[in-house]
Amino acid sequence: MQLERHALIAEHAELGAMLGDLLRHAAQRPPPIADIAQVRWRMSRLLLAHLAKEDRLLHPLLQRSGDPAAVRLSQQFEAEMGGLSDAFKAYMQDWDARRIEADPAAFEAASRALAAALADRIRREETQLYRHIPAQPPARTVDAGRVAP
Repeated sequence: MQLERHALIAEHAELGAMLGDLLRHAAQRPPPIADIAQVRWRMSRLLLAHLAKEDRLLHPLLQRSGDPAAVRLSQQFEAEMGGLSDAFKAYMQDWDARRIEADPAAFEAASRALAAALADRIRREETQLYRHIPAQPPARTVDAGRVAP
């Protein structure tokens, strides 16, 4: 599987759209619990897949790159991700439907804090980390006149 910068950025854009949906729902009174549950499920699924791609492809690629700046940044971002990942898991576990309905203002505040942390991470990945992803080699072309039958 090839790692492509544009695919990671597209996933970030999708996560950003989901965060916007989550915040719009969180601001409603009463909060639309079913809509919130659906957005949180989709967001969790995409975020976990995105993080797995970074763990399995991006960080090993950058840490083998031989570029000291890329290695250092990759290690720094990996170390920081644990805290953000734990915060996301806690947010998902702490805010069940009953608690959201009981304290919608606190849920909205928690959602805004999570969205701000994720948005900051996304911005930093795109401006600092992803620029170290090697350019994709051009696709090979086959010269039909040179291919033996």
